[in-house]
Amino acid sequence: MGEKQKVSAELSISLEQWAEESLESIGIFKNKSPEFERLQKQVIRQLRTVYSDKAIDIFLRTKDNRKIELPDGFAKVTGPCGDTMQIFLKMDNGVIVDSSFQTDGCKPSVASGGMVAEMIKGKNIDEVRKYTQQDVLDSLGGLPEENKHCALLAINTLKEAIENFNKKK
Repeated sequence: MGEKQKVSAELSISLEQWAEESLESIGIFKNKSPEFERLQKQVIRQLRTVYSDKAIDIFLRTKDNRKIELPDGFAKVTGPCGDTMQIFLKMDNGVIVDSSFQTDGCKPSVASGGMVAEMIKGKNIDEVRKYTQQDVLDSLGGLPEENKHCALLAINTLKEAIENFNKKK
C-alpha cells in the first residue's frame, strides 16, 4: 500500500469513528439502530462536502494539539468569535524546530492551529513572519466562509508568538 493510500485509509477510519461518536452523542447507537450505517455514511459525506480532506485530517488527527514546556515563543489570543488559541514555539538559531497549539475552539480552529503548527516547522522565522490567513486557507484546501476567521486567529496568534520570542532575545 502506497503512502497516499495509507493516509486515505487512516482518514476513512478516523472519519468512521468520529461519525460513530457524533451519532452516539445524540442517542443513535450502532447496535440499536438499523439505520446507523446509512446515517454514518451520510454524516461523513456531508462533512466532506463542507471541508477538504486535509482540513478533516488535521482536525481529527493532529499531533500538534499539545503544550510545549518552556517555549521560546508563546502567545494566547482570543478571536472575535470567542475562540482562544495558544501557539508555542521552540527555536534554534532563528529556525522553528518545534511548534504546537491549543484551542478551546471549533474543529475549523483546530484545523487552522494544526495547519499553522505543521507549516512552520523547520522554517526560518523571517519566512514564517510573512505567512497570511490566505496561506493557511490554501494549505487547508479552504474553509467555509463562516470559518475563515479561524485561519486569521491562527495567523494572529503565530505573529504574537514570534513577537514574544523577539522580546525575549
